[in-house]
Amino acid sequence: MDQRPLILVCNDDGIDADGLWLLADALRPHGEIMVVAPAFNQSGASAALTLHHDLESERAHSRIEGVDAWQVNGTPADAVGIGLRRHAPRRVQMIVSGVNPGSNVGRDLLHSGTVMAAVQGYVRRLPSVAVSSGSVDGEHLGVAAQVGATVAAWLLEREVVELLNVNAPNCSLAEIAGAEITHTADESFARLVDFRNPDGSIRRQLVPKEGVALPPGSDIAALVRNAVSITPLHTDLTAHAALPPLREAFEGFDPLQPPPC
Repeated sequence: MDQRPLILVCNDDGIDADGLWLLADALRPHGEIMVVAPAFNQSGASAALTLHHDLESERAHSRIEGVDAWQVNGTPADAVGIGLRRHAPRRVQMIVSGVNPGSNVGRDLLHSGTVMAAVQGYVRRLPSVAVSSGSVDGEHLGVAAQVGATVAAWLLEREVVELLNVNAPNCSLAEIAGAEITHTADESFARLVDFRNPDGSIRRQLVPKEGVALPPGSDIAALVRNAVSITPLHTDLTAHAALPPLREAFEGFDPLQPPPC
């Protein structure tokens, strides 16, 4: 009998985050689950790697019987790498990251540890899914977990290597207005605000922006109308449309020759 696919579940909010365990539980019908996550909250870590201190991992308490869990004293990207190299009992067939409380859409992807953890699977030629919820207070994390698990199962069945960014709206399952394949909006859904603590120290927090543009077909527009946003991502950051005019403009350019005054 063939083994069930091994799915590595990770996040950026840390091993004790509810969204992580809701997602792991929702994925159980679709494969064997292992959990590897940062030991503490790493929101906003993006694709950072630990370089200046020892990277360690240890077994963590698992909330789900039969699911092994490890915590890593590093970033989300570290956790995926450590999970694949040290703790996977056999070949991992998919990476699923989340559930993040708060959507990861538009320009905010650049800061997202949730999305960049999934990227670590994609660059290793594994189908990978990042799952986020519009619910910042955690009320609908379970909805996003179910949606994300369904998308992951769809991708796993097709045996194709894709990187999908899945965002569920802040509503119940009954209120979801379908799903849309979207593009990443060139807009930020949140802004970074500094708050002063009573002791005078400063803490930074992302808060929703007002008056955000809603480009048609974008991830932000889908969430606003209570639709699930599914965005295919890739790691090529090249502005391909700019290549021909820049090649023409830079023809004969000598980087060692200063421009004329």
